[in-house]
Amino acid sequence: MAAAAPPPDKTIMVVELYGGRDITEPKTRNRKEGPALLDLYCTVKFGKQRFETPVITHSMNPIWDSRFEFDVTDTLTCAVITINCYHSGTIGRDFIGEVRLPLAEHQDVDISYAVQHWFPLFNPKTKKKDGSPGELGVKVGKVGGAKHKMSYDKSFEDRTVDDLYEEANTLATEANDSVHRSLRLVEQTREIGSSTLNKLQNQGELIQRLQGDIDSVENNMIQSERRLRSIESVWGTVANKITSGGNARLKKKAENDRKLLKKRQKQDKQLQALREDQWSERRAADLANSTVRRDKMLVRDPGTRVEAGSSEDRFLRTTDDTDHTLDRIGDVLDDLKIMALDMGNHINHQNEGLAAIQKDLDKLNPRINSAIRRAKDIVN
Repeated sequence: MAAAAPPPDKTIMVVELYGGRDITEPKTRNRKEGPALLDLYCTVKFGKQRFETPVITHSMNPIWDSRFEFDVTDTLTCAVITINCYHSGTIGRDFIGEVRLPLAEHQDVDISYAVQHWFPLFNPKTKKKDGSPGELGVKVGKVGGAKHKMSYDKSFEDRTVDDLYEEANTLATEANDSVHRSLRLVEQTREIGSSTLNKLQNQGELIQRLQGDIDSVENNMIQSERRLRSIESVWGTVANKITSGGNARLKKKAENDRKLLKKRQKQDKQLQALREDQWSERRAADLANSTVRRDKMLVRDPGTRVEAGSSEDRFLRTTDDTDHTLDRIGDVLDDLKIMALDMGNHINHQNEGLAAIQKDLDKLNPRINSAIRRAKDIVN
């Protein structure tokens, strides 16, 4: 039986929890006897509103096929619906994982158009090597609240331009709200990317300092070998007199490293400038194409003017703001693209530096062990 429609001034969020997939204790997945079968149930919470599913015993793939409704009227868009999954034990319950559903991502989707998704369960105590605790099949959408009317009492031929613009305004406002949420998300992603890029730069500087420390160790190793050679025999002292102390070779290596670093920096700047030019051209082309499409869509009679405050004026203002916001999203995505390429360059350079460090260490280890044995022989 279909649920009764809510009052027009209320918005109801519907959570349809179908079931779970491969839910178990992650640490038991690789056991010879197989993963643990649990007695599973879920709690679905939003603020003070709380629901609970029945317990499905001895299962990894429970099916609840339950529907829960939450009153979200006048609720902040940052609110979250939380689904917690538990194992019902003899004494208490064991937390398996949770799924968090931000209201902002689902409040504009009618439940009749919503699609079921499989959300992974998250448990902060689960080790990465053990894998995920499983997934929950959930469909989320709204019922009631402000929405556009898709049908009219009068036929299409009898509808006025204002009627059409009112419907268009409702759709345009929903689209505008959606792109503004998308803008906030990509801006947050850009902040995270910027922080990650700074950490990579700091890590690269640390690798360079480590390379310098290894060079110092190698130089000290050369001097130690020369002193051991002079202590072991007279001929060693003579050999030290006629051979170089190794400083010239280290200086040459350091000079080559500096040249290579400058070359990399120059290549990075040239590549970044090229990428920025290409993306600028693409943005300009996209903007021009967008303008052409909109001009074709909005054809007015010559000499007509749009009345301020009219339905058409509000529609044009909303679409203009949406276009502007989409342009800003495009700019942020361009920044993210450049950040990703820069991260790739940093990672490549750091991998090269780490490979050089490993190579130097592989050469130093046997020399250090040999010097230790020689020093022991001298002492004994």
